[in-house]
Amino acid sequence: MNVFNSTSVSNQRGFTLLEILIAIVLLAFITFGVVSITENAMNTKDRTTETNTNNLAIETAMSRFEWDFSQIYSPLYFSTVMNFQQNANQFGNPGGQQSGQQSGQQSGQQSGQQAGQQSGQQGGAQGLNSPYLQQYYEQLVTRFERNEHFSSVSKEGMPVPRFYAPEKNVFEFFTTSNRRKVENQKQSHFSWVRYQLANQEQTEKEEQNSAMPKSLKSLVRYVAADDPYSDKRINPEDIEHVKGAVLLRNVENLEFSYWDFQRRRWETTLRNIPQGESIIRGIKVAITWYDSTGNKRSASRIFRTHWPMVNITDQGAAQTGVQAGAQAGQQAGINSGAGLNGGFVQ
Repeated sequence: MNVFNSTSVSNQRGFTLLEILIAIVLLAFITFGVVSITENAMNTKDRTTETNTNNLAIETAMSRFEWDFSQIYSPLYFSTVMNFQQNANQFGNPGGQQSGQQSGQQSGQQSGQQAGQQSGQQGGAQGLNSPYLQQYYEQLVTRFERNEHFSSVSKEGMPVPRFYAPEKNVFEFFTTSNRRKVENQKQSHFSWVRYQLANQEQTEKEEQNSAMPKSLKSLVRYVAADDPYSDKRINPEDIEHVKGAVLLRNVENLEFSYWDFQRRRWETTLRNIPQGESIIRGIKVAITWYDSTGNKRSASRIFRTHWPMVNITDQGAAQTGVQAGAQAGQQAGINSGAGLNGGFVQ
């Protein structure tokens, strides 16, 4: 029979109080280190997220600027302002060439040149005296001269938009950047867009931030696409026809500058630029704002249209029909007269 060994039990010893205290202290240090690393990581994440949010806000605004400004539309980028007399000549009675040719054939070599020139001038003048075309073009020009959105029409009859910048922080323009959000919506790519500063209500966090002035405003983009050929300017209070979207909050200053193509400098007023209210070459945007952390920031960027360097000149004048008819009649008369004379010699 086995006998119980009491000495083996008495030899098994546990942790002493000192060892337990040392283990607790070590565990506390490890836990403190893990908590500190985790907290720092979370703070870094929050700061990075806030910084990215602030950067995303200004980049979103700049991207919207680029989208709208690059597609600014005006027919004067590829045409000229209508001269209704010149257009009447172009589409009037082309009698100059025919009359000159007939007169040249009847006159012979000596008188063909003179008769052709006179007949060409008479035939070109018939286009100038076309009453229906004159009345049509005059009505067309008058229609848009009384329009706040359009100043005149091009020689093809397309309305020429009147860009609007009454202040440095307001710019209203005609663009093809509109895209329908709903299928079969009665909208086209054409729309009027307006950028300006509007009053804002500060959030609780912004009110508690003493670094932010109380007079800051929001950058708002207004768009009117339902009727792009409306006579009136965009009314921000017309919420039924004008859609507004805040692009950037806490803006202190916003300034638009426009490139003067002839004098090669930036102007803050469109009226100081030749044809500035009808053609936009380039736009510089300078903006100062406060981010969500209360830091004051500034940004400036230059935007160009799709046709920044084009320079359309009017190739004709009011007497284009008369000159063309005269030249055609003169040449036809010479050719016809030479042919008759040659037949007589043979």
